[in-house]
Amino acid sequence: MKDKKIVMPGETLATTEELVAGEGTFEEDGVIKASRMGEYVVDKKYRTAIVKPLTDIPTILKVGDNVFAEVKNVKSQMVIADVVHVINKHRTIAGNITGTIHVSEISRGYVKDATTEYKAGDVVRAKVIQVSPSLQLSTKGDKLGVIRALCSNCRTLLQKNGKILECRNCGNKEKRKIAVDYGKAYLDLREV
Repeated sequence: MKDKKIVMPGETLATTEELVAGEGTFEEDGVIKASRMGEYVVDKKYRTAIVKPLTDIPTILKVGDNVFAEVKNVKSQMVIADVVHVINKHRTIAGNITGTIHVSEISRGYVKDATTEYKAGDVVRAKVIQVSPSLQLSTKGDKLGVIRALCSNCRTLLQKNGKILECRNCGNKEKRKIAVDYGKAYLDLREV
């Protein structure tokens, strides 16, 4: 039996020479990428790349839920991120999916400026600490933080080298608040 291929937003799927961008994907400079987290499938008849949501039944976020979120914007005092999946829930998300991580909720240690810990496009594992009136997330803890990041210079997937992330393409080194299982977590189907 073939394993499902679960992909994250921004993950490269194919080129436009191979396939056409379909539902749940987008094309950028001749490359087809996932626009949401889900199962990657190819419609062989129409040669189309598709990312199917994991289920159609929505789930409502609760305090204590662990989630995957994609960082959209980083300011000195907060990170704005879209929740893309609730871990261990095989459903889409209902309600407000844009949350914030206050600088005091990034790490157990002191963080002066959130821009030193996260960049737009990072995929993080976070915990929901407040749902109403606004969605608040925390990445305090070893298993929480960045699980996938792209190089700020060339947009290549960064590799973990000790406590630093390094680009094998251009040699750029970057700091992030990384989860202990950086680079492996988003491939673990037990979390999806």
